[in-house]
Amino acid sequence: MATYGAKALTRIAVASQSAFGTAAAIGTATGEILFNDTIGSLDLGITVDLGENVSVGKRTAIQASQPIITGKAPMITIAEAPASMRTLPIIFDSIGATTAGTAAPYTWSWSPTQGDVDTLLFQSFLVTDGVQKYLIRDAAPTEITLSADANGLVQAGATFAATVAATSALSFPTAIPANQFVPGRLMKLSIDTDFPDVAGTGATDFSSIYQFNVSITTGVGMVTALDGSLTAATAALTGVLDATLTFTVASNTAGVTTSFPITAIGTQKYLRLYGTTSDGYGLYILGSWTVENIVPLSADNDGVVVNEVTCRLAYDTTSGKSLEVVIKSPLATAP
Repeated sequence: MATYGAKALTRIAVASQSAFGTAAAIGTATGEILFNDTIGSLDLGITVDLGENVSVGKRTAIQASQPIITGKAPMITIAEAPASMRTLPIIFDSIGATTAGTAAPYTWSWSPTQGDVDTLLFQSFLVTDGVQKYLIRDAAPTEITLSADANGLVQAGATFAATVAATSALSFPTAIPANQFVPGRLMKLSIDTDFPDVAGTGATDFSSIYQFNVSITTGVGMVTALDGSLTAATAALTGVLDATLTFTVASNTAGVTTSFPITAIGTQKYLRLYGTTSDGYGLYILGSWTVENIVPLSADNDGVVVNEVTCRLAYDTTSGKSLEVVIKSPLATAP
């Protein structure tokens, strides 16, 4: 057994809870190991009133007996790293994703409700540095990021709000299943005339995109009230659903005069970002967007001048949707 925490021994496991307030029983046969960087992932979120504005006639502002813990709001941050098509659905499962299919690749779909709120599914995380272990309970994602460029794999990251973080004696899952990843160069952008679907019905591929970044704000928030506890008593979708899409396109005829001219600022665009491997695993980001800004001649990409396009998520009255994320995954059910 290691006596010092070591980078090579760090890991995170996740499992679904049966209810808010009930930690998942992560163990050797329960839970899923995440493929990600563990360093910097855990923030205990403890706030302390040091009493430094109270004077007792001593030159030292803080008295040793005065500090009081006023709240606990831990956070788990899964840093952007290669997005496993096996574990990516677990993030969206927390905020209402559904799964379909009888054999891999299974289809996980997240299409957030617009006129109501989705049912949250809370997660427990077990985190270790190889020596210490911490269990985080009641976690749900507040922000999700997805990105890709031509130099690596599709990336994903997420920030989870939670209620409790404590040391733990639980065991980690021993299984390390095969994980499927998607090279960034397999991703494409297509433009549609209405809200896009997975099949790309009516969509036209746009070949001059070089990179993209999607940042989704889910609206999840911990409800902190005067209820006799330093931790949140529940969590809910208390905030708005929002997302920002930024991508670069070549400053060529198709990019500037046809698809994304500067006159497109303030207009609606139906965009489909998608990519799959040869065995059918992959990612589809379908959305209705308003072009917020276009920066001409923003940079060069290997000598090609590119324009940066920034879009904000916009509700589409015709389809009743704004965003849908579909993942083709080997994962049949959430852990």
